[in-house]
Parts: sequence; C-alpha cells; structure tokens
Amino acid sequence: MGAERSHTYGMIICAVSVVTGIAFLIGVLKKSYLALALPVTAGFLGALYISFWIGRALVTTPIEPPADD
Repeated sequence: MGAERSHTYGMIICAVSVVTGIAFLIGVLKKSYLALALPVTAGFLGALYISFWIGRALVTTPIEPPADD
C-alpha cells in the first residue's frame, strides 16, 4: 500500500508542477508582473522556511557529553 500511495503522490506533484509551469509561461508571455513576483516570493519564503527548520533542529538537538574511555 505504501508504494502505491507514494506513486499517487508523485503523479499529483508532477501534474501540479506541469500546470504551474504552464501558468507561469502564459503569465510571462502576457508580460504579467505577478507571473514573476509570485514564484520569486514563494522561493524566497521557502528558503527562509528551510533555514528556520535547520536552525530549529540545531537548537533542539540535545548535546551528549563525550564518553569517558
């Protein structure tokens, strides 16, 4: 069941990316400012999210003292 679910999610992700790419190209061809501004904003916010996630992981990871040999 897990493999079928991941294939379904993969197909959904592929379809969404194709539709988004087509919408972006149409917006660029129509010289729409939002066609460029929205993906740049989404990418910037995505990068901020990833950096926050890494920082939170570093802060919340417990530090174990080295083992005494």
